[in-house]
Amino acid sequence: MKQKMQKSRIYKIQTEEPKPKKKKNEKNRKRNVFMNFRVSETERELIEKRIALSGMTKAEFFIQSCLYQAILVRGNIRTFDKIRERLSAIESKISEMEKSPELTKEDLLELRTITEMLAFIYKREI
Repeated sequence: MKQKMQKSRIYKIQTEEPKPKKKKNEKNRKRNVFMNFRVSETERELIEKRIALSGMTKAEFFIQSCLYQAILVRGNIRTFDKIRERLSAIESKISEMEKSPELTKEDLLELRTITEMLAFIYKREI
């Protein structure tokens, strides 16, 4: 005899409307900017090994590497044009120092970076 298979019916209980996900408040976040770049598979493996050896998170490793490592520069016309442009902008700020007696931290950081780049190009100690 064939037994009839009874389909079990499961009814979904009606609930309230699903609540929309709360968006993060980007204004209060410390780091709300993304930076991306492409690497080869071999470069990725080497970077991953260095991150593991450092004991830092990926984000902290990249920030530390980008901000505090020596800069290797090959001088070319674009490099010198950009340096000349930034030095000109900082020069105009220095000439306006009668109005505000200090350079901003960003200006000082740019001057330091330019100095390091030029020192490397000309192989001199800072």
